[in-house]
Parts: sequence; C-alpha cells; structure tokens
Amino acid sequence: MSLLVCAGPTYVLAQTQTNGRIVSGTVKDAAGEPVIGASVLLKGNTGGTITDLDGKYSIKVTASKGTLVFSYIGYKTVEKEIGQNVRMLDIVLHEDTEMLDEVVVVGYGTMKKKDLTGSVTRIGQEVTENKAATNLVEFLRGTVAGFNSSLGGTASGGGTMEIRGPNSLKANTEPLVVLDGSIYYGLLQDINPSDVESIDVLKDASSSAIYGARGAAGVIMVTTKRGKSEKPLIQVSTRVGFTSVGKAAEVYSPEGYLKMRSDYYKTKDYFAPAGSKKPLGYYDNPEDLPNGVSKEQWSEYDPSFSGDYVETWLNRIALQPIEIENYKKGLTTDWMDRAFRTGLRQDYNVSVSGKSSRTHYFMSMGYVNNEGVKVGDNYSNVRSRINIESEISKWLSVGVNAQFANRTDGSVAVDLTSASKASPYGSMYEPDGSLKWYPHDYEKLTNPFIYTYNREKFNKTQTFLATLFAKIKLPFGISYQVSYQNRYAWGKDYYYDPSTIPFIVEGGFAYRRDYSEYEWMVDNILKWNKSINKIHNFDVTLVANVEKYQSWASRQQNDGFTPNGNLGFHNMNAGLNPELNTDDQVQTGNAFLGRLNYALMDRYILTASVRRDGFSAFGQSNPYATFPAFAGAWRISEESFMKDNKVIDNLKLRLSWGMNGNREFGRYEALSRLKTTKNIIGGMPVTGVWTENLANSMLKWEKTASTNIGLDFGLLGNRLFGTIDLYKTKTTDLLLTRALPDIIGYSTVAANMGEVSNIGAELTLNSVNLNIPKKLKWTSTFIYSMNKNKIKHLYGNKVNVLDDKGNVIGEREADDETNGWYIGHGIHDIYDYKFVGVWQIGEEEEASKYGKTPGDPKLLDVNNDGVIDSKNDRVWLGSKTPKYRMSLRNEFTLFDCLNISFLLRGEFNYFGTFNYAKNDDSRQFNIMNLSI
Repeated sequence: MSLLVCAGPTYVLAQTQTNGRIVSGTVKDAAGEPVIGASVLLKGNTGGTITDLDGKYSIKVTASKGTLVFSYIGYKTVEKEIGQNVRMLDIVLHEDTEMLDEVVVVGYGTMKKKDLTGSVTRIGQEVTENKAATNLVEFLRGTVAGFNSSLGGTASGGGTMEIRGPNSLKANTEPLVVLDGSIYYGLLQDINPSDVESIDVLKDASSSAIYGARGAAGVIMVTTKRGKSEKPLIQVSTRVGFTSVGKAAEVYSPEGYLKMRSDYYKTKDYFAPAGSKKPLGYYDNPEDLPNGVSKEQWSEYDPSFSGDYVETWLNRIALQPIEIENYKKGLTTDWMDRAFRTGLRQDYNVSVSGKSSRTHYFMSMGYVNNEGVKVGDNYSNVRSRINIESEISKWLSVGVNAQFANRTDGSVAVDLTSASKASPYGSMYEPDGSLKWYPHDYEKLTNPFIYTYNREKFNKTQTFLATLFAKIKLPFGISYQVSYQNRYAWGKDYYYDPSTIPFIVEGGFAYRRDYSEYEWMVDNILKWNKSINKIHNFDVTLVANVEKYQSWASRQQNDGFTPNGNLGFHNMNAGLNPELNTDDQVQTGNAFLGRLNYALMDRYILTASVRRDGFSAFGQSNPYATFPAFAGAWRISEESFMKDNKVIDNLKLRLSWGMNGNREFGRYEALSRLKTTKNIIGGMPVTGVWTENLANSMLKWEKTASTNIGLDFGLLGNRLFGTIDLYKTKTTDLLLTRALPDIIGYSTVAANMGEVSNIGAELTLNSVNLNIPKKLKWTSTFIYSMNKNKIKHLYGNKVNVLDDKGNVIGEREADDETNGWYIGHGIHDIYDYKFVGVWQIGEEEEASKYGKTPGDPKLLDVNNDGVIDSKNDRVWLGSKTPKYRMSLRNEFTLFDCLNISFLLRGEFNYFGTFNYAKNDDSRQFNIMNLSI
C-alpha cells in the first residue's frame, strides 16, 4: 500500500490578464501549526494552488468579489468570501472528527466509534449505496476482516457465513443477525439490500456477549433506512447486469474423448493374459496407426470386417450405435456449454421517505429477478418495507418496522454431474425434437436436462415481519423501550415427475409439502445515562427478553396416478401409494442481561456485561447459562503527551474478554425421539415404534470464551486509518452426537464433550489517496485476516501409543476417524494418502509389491514397508479452508455524482475443489498413454 504525500496536484492560474489582485495568507491548524499541502481554490474557477512548507499560499483573484475554498484531508473544509479590498487572509482549519463521532450500532443501543471497547466493523452508506447487491452477504464479502462466506453459485446469491473461523464441530456456527435492534431468524435474502442504511459486525466476545444465546459466532447488526429529508424524497433505482461462469469444469474434447477410450482399452489389453492380447494397433484410429501396421492388416484383425474402418474402430472402443452415428455425421454436443448460460440479473426498487417535525417515514418496494449461470436456475423476490416512527409527546414516541417478502424459487437447474460425464457424441434430442432420456441409448447415464425440462415444480415462500416499539423518556436520564416482534412464514414446495422420465412409475410421482412458521419476541430495555462534570460518563442498560417459536409442516407423496397424472400434485388422492407425514415443533427462550459503560475523561473506557439465557432444547437440569464479558479501552491520542504529535490523530488500545453460547443444535436433542417402522408379521402389516436415541437431561450450552486485543489508529490527518486485532477463542462443552454400543439399546446420545480453539489476526487499512473537492476522490481499503483452528479434546477415551516394535509406551486421547477429527489439528485439516505420481512401464516389479500395475496411482509409502495402509502411510496434506484471506478495494468518486469501484479478493494456503476431465465416469482411470 503506497501513501501519496501531497493532497493533490498543484493548479496554476494562467497569467494572461493584467487586472486582478493577489490574495495571500497562511493556513494553520487549531494548534497554530502550518498545514502543508492544503488546497486553496477560487470557487467557480478551475484554478487553484496549495500551501507550501510554511503553510503559506498566494492566489490571483480577477473578480471584485469571490469565495476561497480551503480544504485538507482530515480537516473540515472552510469557505471564505473576499471583497475587492482583501489582500491578506489567514485561515485556521479544524480537525474533522466525523469519523470518531460516527455512531455504531451495538447490542440494544448505539455508541460513538471513539467509545467502542470491542472489535466492531461498520459498513456504511459508502458501501450500501454504491455496491450492487441482491443479498446482504454481498455487502460483507471482502469488506469485513475475519468474515468468510462461500459463493452460493445460485440465482438467489448468498452463501454460508462465518466469522473468525469454525468454533464448533456439529452446532451451527453462522453469526446471529439482528435487524433494527431485534434478533432476526428469517432468511437474509428476504431483506432488501436497497433498504439497508448500515451494517455493524460485532466480532469479539465483549461486543457480542450481550446476545449470549448465539453470540459465539459473532453478530451482524443490520439497520434499515428512515426518513431524513423534510421534503418527501422519491428514489427509483434500476440495476440490470449479467453473470456468467468464470471457468467450467474441464471435460474431454471430442477428439480427447476418443483417445481416452482408446487408451483405456489398450491399457486393459496390456495386462491381459498372453493368449488373449489384441494385435498391435487394434484399438488405434485406422487413420493414425503405429509404424508397421497397415490399414489392411488392421482390418484383418476382425474376420467379419464390414469394410467400414471408422465403424469398426468405434465398435472396438465400445461406443454405442448413436455415438457412432453422430461421429459419422460430424455431430457433437458440448454438454457443459449447454449447461451454462449468461444469466440476466434485474433489480428494481422504488422508495418514498421523509420527515415532519414529529414523524419519520420510509416506504419501499423492490423486485429482483435473477437467472443463474446454470440453465434452469431462476429466482425472484418481491420485497416491501415500511418504517415509521412518530413522536407523540416530548416523553413518548412509537413506531413500527415491517417488511414483507414473496419469494419464488420453483426452478430445476441442470444436473452438472451428468453433464460432465456425458459423451460428446451423445444426443440431447430425439429425431422428432423431444428430449432424449438416454443420450447414449443405454441406461448408465440420463440426460442432464431431464428434470429441468420435465419436472413441474412450484416453490413459493411468503414472510411477514413486524416490530412494534415504544420509547418512553423518564426522569433522571432514564429511558424505557419495549418492542414486540412477530414473524410469519408460509411455504409451499410441490413437484410432479411424469412417467415419461426414466425410473418413474406409470402415472407419475408427486410430492407436496406445506409448512408455516410463527414466532414472537418481546424486549424490555431500560437505560440510564449520566454525566458528572463531563468527566465521569455512565451508561447502564438492562434488558429482559422472552421468545417463542412454532412450526407446522405436512408432507404428502403419491405415485401411480390414474387415469393419468395430468393434475399432478393438484390431485394427490388419485395415486395408488399415498404417504403422509407431519412435523410440528416448538421452542421457547428467555434472557436477562445488564451492561455498564463507563468513560473517564473521554480517555479511559470500561465495559462490563452479564447475560443469563434459558432455552427449552437443553436438558431439564441445565436449561440456563450465564455469559459475562469485560472490556477496556485507552484513547492514547487524547493524552496530553500526544497533543503536539502531528502524525498521529487517533490512537486507541482495546482489550476484551467474554463468553458466548451456542444453542443451534436441534430442538429435541436432549429427549428420546420415537421412530416408526412398518413390517409384515403373520401376513399382516404392523407398525412398530422404537426409540432412536438416549435422552440426556444434563445436556447444556456450548460455550465460547474469547480474548481480543486491538489497536485503532488514524495518521496524517486521518488520511491513513485502520484497525489491528489479535484474538484467541476456546469453545468447550461441544454439542456432539455420540454413537453408543449396540448392547445399550440406543444408537446415539447428544452430549457435551470436547474443545476447539481458534487464534487469528486481522488488519484493516484505509487510505484517502486523493481528494480534490467536488472533482475527484480516491480511497482504498486493504483487508488481511488469518485464522488457525485446532481440536484440543474430543470424547476423552484413551488409546495406547505404540513404538516401532509394537510396544505400548503410553496413551493418548483417541481421534474420531469416522468424522475426520484429529486432536491437535484443525477441523478441516486433510489427513490422507499422498499422491506422488503414476506407476510407469518398467516399474512393474516394484508396483506389484503394492498390488498395482503401470497406470495406477502411486502413493507415498511413508515407512517403506511395501504396504500402503491407513495406519502408517497417511500424512497431513493441508487444510480445506484458507489460512489467509486478503482483499483490496479501490473507489473513485468523480464530481460527486459518478462512483467507480472494484474489489480484488484472494484466499490462500488451502486445498480447494479442483476439476478433472470426466466424460464417462469409469473409463478414464488407470489409463496409460502407451506408445505401441
């Protein structure tokens, strides 16, 4: 990252006029020090200058009156009118503290950025207004240090989210989302990004512990817009874009496919018994035969040679008749090219906002319609919102924040697995133009578009969320807020497969699932704020929370519809094999918490909080848990010994510790669950009931303790500013499903055991590279994050440690090889055989020791015992998750009306999923390129 020293280029006025006067002076800061490189412009003109090393300037003014504009990065811009007699003008620039006074949303309230003690990243309007997004995750990706999100790859966008690495083995580790101050359990895609004012990400435990129930994975605070202008403001936006796949999985070309088939059969023949080997060149293209083999000799290998060289060769390498026919006609199908497309993305929004002396309002409607890069992948969503807050009296204000979403996702995307395996000489369509079920005329592989073009699907979800709130001002600096939130969701997921699809019974198959959700939550918030002599500042928050969730779902399926399946899922009773399932669930929770913020002389800041959470899903003995947190900050830049420093504008040291909980493990894991099964006994159908798992009344919260040390800094007039954070987390009492011995009579039990740790570092560096008022502003943001994860303990059972001779020399805690969890290593670390090449011709003897032949993969024999086994020959290869992540964002603003930005993002030091050519999933392995 480079830093530009000067504030901008020097502008020189043309000296072509003889009239006018020179205005000169000195520009200083509040401490009386000269400001070097400050911009001095004559308003309305293109000419200007900058101050020299002593802060002095001189500028020619031709008009009798005018306005001089003085500006410098990190200082407030000053405009001064000058009359015709003004020759000298000295200016004092004051620091722009807007960055430090920026209000950040924290749990159950707000704080100024300068008063924060925890690790919080804010995404403001500079991102939410300028970045095109159809899902909130797109705002966070590459913008927040320590935030990781998988690329969804679908038309709806989004993807999984994670903050500061995985801290659980089985429980959900996605961050908690809080929308306008209330916990939000809906889907992010139902929140319109165009309605979002800002996003604050709480990353350390002291910040998120106030949401102890799910704060272990971090908290994402979303604040939507409210009216600001006294005049009604109508905004209309249209975004149209295109999306395409960067690089599809590589498959064989038509020529490569034929060579692969030829090599396969040559390899197979190479190891055939001597009496059954084929003659030289038997599987080769007759137009490209080995030396010494003529076409006549080649044709005589088959006594029944038909005279058609091409057909004979293709039959020898086992192509199907349709493939041979297409080869002769020169017809090929690029299945991957057909599977992908350039998708159209459309996003339309309209909003009306404003305010009066007592009321703020914001109303919006948005429609998004996206085509995914895969054929058949479509998504649409109609989203609306209304935010109203009105001051009823000086002591009472009430409001409502409500949103509605109507989401449609009834598409069936192409099957990429089948597309990557299909032969380029297969056919997509029958001669009559209908879809060909089996591209190769055999049932090994179905057409990848078979469900895309034949399944009738209907999938629609509607959600309504409303939060009603009232704020009451009480005496002595006390305020009270009560909010009631409810969320409804209705969903329908139906589909019908006609019997024309292979494997579907006559009459077709239909599936129908209807479900609904309802939840409500009440927050009572009491606050007290007190300042004593502007030296001691107290802020106390008390919260009582209660919540309830219920869901109802019914699932039907049937097949063999008579007289036909024309009505599909609209007439479920017409099938021969009806099946009905229902699933109703409920959960409840409550919480009490308190938080104290104390600031001494606006330099020394302390925060302490404690939360007591209860949840119905845990065992009867442990439904509650307590989550404390402590944090402190020292604003070093406010000390007297820093006042004369001209480089450092802001410097704050932060230290925090806190504990959070995780409850996302299932609603009934602590109880024994009943299962039903059907059997035939004595010729009669009998339904049996059995218990699937053992109950655990001691099941309790998974807890994560986190320590964070951070530094906030601003340099050179806050031209360069950012944060550095180092953290360490430890998660104990992991929520796991433990397998039980058959003799107990239960298959599994939910239990608390094990420990996982994370350590990491984060850097966010912002720079203002160029700032010419009302003309050009160029800013950059560099983000770096590192995370290392480790499993410290698992189930506690011991295994013997053996030396090279098999003698017991000690014991250690056992790993869980079934799940790939190894103590002392990361959750996603890879422990497997190391591929070191392919056995070659001439290595037959050595390969035979391992039961291999040339063409087989060669694995590393770690202990050189001539045997490849899982106990002695697996090694640590790396991790499936990146250890380092970096991003660089550059943004250019031209003339206050045009914004151009780009983001570069990289992930390093991990093993991803790599492509290899397929086209028929079995015959490309163990192939040698035999030069015979």
